[in-house]
Amino acid sequence: MPPRNTNANAMAGPSQPQDELTQTVFGAVESLTQVRKAGFLLETSLALIESGRLRGAAVGATMLPTKEKGWREDSGRRYGEEVENYLDVYLRTPGLEKKDIARALLARGNARKTAGERLLAKAQQDFQAVAKLDPSNRELQGYLRKSNMIHFVDEPASQRAPPEIWERIARFIPRYHLRSWLFVSAFHRDIAVRLIFHTIDLYFGEDQDLNRGLDIFDRVKVDPVFASRIKALRLHWAYEENDMFDLMCRMFKSALPAFGALREFEWIGYPEFRADMVQAVLQAHPHLHTLGLIGWHFDAVGVSAFSGLRRFILRAEDDDGFADMGEVRTVLDQNQETLRHLTLGAYLQRNHSWDHAFQSATIRNLTHLELVDTRISHVVLARIAHAHRLESLTLHGTFEEPCSASVVFGSDHVIDGVHTFLPHLEEFRFVMVGHDDELALFQSVAQFLRQRPKLRRLDLGSCPWDLVHGVLPDLAGLRVLRVRIANLNESNLGALLKAVPREMQALHLECAVSDKPIHEYASAFIIFPAITMLHLDSNRRRPQPNLLSDKEYQLQTEQWTSNARSIARALPAIDFVGWHGEHYVVVRGSGCEKVELKELPARRRLDCAKGVDFGSEDAAWMERKDLPMDYETPGLQQT
Repeated sequence: MPPRNTNANAMAGPSQPQDELTQTVFGAVESLTQVRKAGFLLETSLALIESGRLRGAAVGATMLPTKEKGWREDSGRRYGEEVENYLDVYLRTPGLEKKDIARALLARGNARKTAGERLLAKAQQDFQAVAKLDPSNRELQGYLRKSNMIHFVDEPASQRAPPEIWERIARFIPRYHLRSWLFVSAFHRDIAVRLIFHTIDLYFGEDQDLNRGLDIFDRVKVDPVFASRIKALRLHWAYEENDMFDLMCRMFKSALPAFGALREFEWIGYPEFRADMVQAVLQAHPHLHTLGLIGWHFDAVGVSAFSGLRRFILRAEDDDGFADMGEVRTVLDQNQETLRHLTLGAYLQRNHSWDHAFQSATIRNLTHLELVDTRISHVVLARIAHAHRLESLTLHGTFEEPCSASVVFGSDHVIDGVHTFLPHLEEFRFVMVGHDDELALFQSVAQFLRQRPKLRRLDLGSCPWDLVHGVLPDLAGLRVLRVRIANLNESNLGALLKAVPREMQALHLECAVSDKPIHEYASAFIIFPAITMLHLDSNRRRPQPNLLSDKEYQLQTEQWTSNARSIARALPAIDFVGWHGEHYVVVRGSGCEKVELKELPARRRLDCAKGVDFGSEDAAWMERKDLPMDYETPGLQQT
């Protein structure tokens, strides 16, 4: 018997006793040509892949040994190092036909693909196990973001899309409903907690329960993860200056450094934000993005030391405070490079002026400007006219020179489709007090608003309906509208619905007189499939218990609630209902008729714009709660 070659020894593996058949097969193989040996090797490899066995071939006196390292089994197919070696040797053999090379490459490619898919499936099981143990694991989230695998419905929902997608979805869910995510899974809870605790409102007053505020202060000091979720802190104060107020301030100062991720801070109420507290906040958080001072007076001596502010809010009843009003100008000058959003408010019945502040060069850089409850001089309006970057403008109050204001708005021209006055405007609120008879002013404003397809949000206050109606068809991008129609009837309502885009998302309709109960018009708004909030207001107020008998009060209250609920039933898409100044979140059951309304808290005194959550920036802008600022009358009695 001639000696076996090296390849045969390699295939045989370690020396083993060989029977006569095996020796004969070895001899037969050795006598074949190179091409036929290669063909034998190919057929053996294909058979092993198909049969799912790797036990070797009978060549000589013993069975070839098997090497099963790295092999996985599925549907009878196997692939591993041994077959890899067979096919590798085969493909290196010269003189093979192309069709046979193609068979070998296809077989090896399919086998490798199948083996890889099995490994990936096992890997996916490992990742799912990690997701259950630690949903917020950064390494896992990085993998899920990069993965391009097809995800199946039997996988957890959190793995069928990256966390960023789920967080984006959560931002469009009203906070009332987002609370249900806390009980879905650890993954959903983590997202919900981040959004729910992004902004914290704490109330401290002689008639308030202090425990929640004190619990928050204690927790941030011992729980840095919780503290890192709080990006905006709003403190509401209603204290006389006494020992209790001093104690609350000391506790707040001790907790202040623990709010490590704080970017927005607002001090609301009385006593106002004063020099000692200014220094405490400045020392703990010198790089705030937003600073708000809302109260009766401007007492924040030293507030101009803050730098890098992106938004500054000042609401003061008058100029009579500890701080010099000239410091407002200093704040603007110090933050010229970064400040883009400015809110200034006063009280129309008190003397005040923003002329000096508006001399700052920062005004030209603003993208958002809000003047609330304030007198607007010609100096201020002229400076606004040169703020060409403005995207959002709120003017609420009284013009000192309404004729000059008419000229400024009337000076706008459209050249090559671009307005010369505020060309980038996307939000406009024009709520004037004491100018109802200034028709020329409203005509100029209406002309100023024409041909603005990028305008998204509009509130023209008491502007006559016929002027508003003439503007609406030009506003193709309008999504939010607050409008007053003095005499509401089918004709006027039909004109309104025809004039605005079908993509409307929030609408507030107010009237003085209505041909029929205003809630009966709700079904007409079904033409807006994307609407999330509708507020209908005919200047009625909830029944008052001190003016009615118990029975009559109960009957009228039930009717009041039933009318509001009928709006939600008529419009399946809405999440919030506004009803004569009150606000409700819509809670729907499994059936179409199962609709409940959960009343949201009424506005608090000195609320500044934010208040309760309405599910979107559009609805929050429409339902802004500080027009006018509530300095005197709390709750729903404020008109």
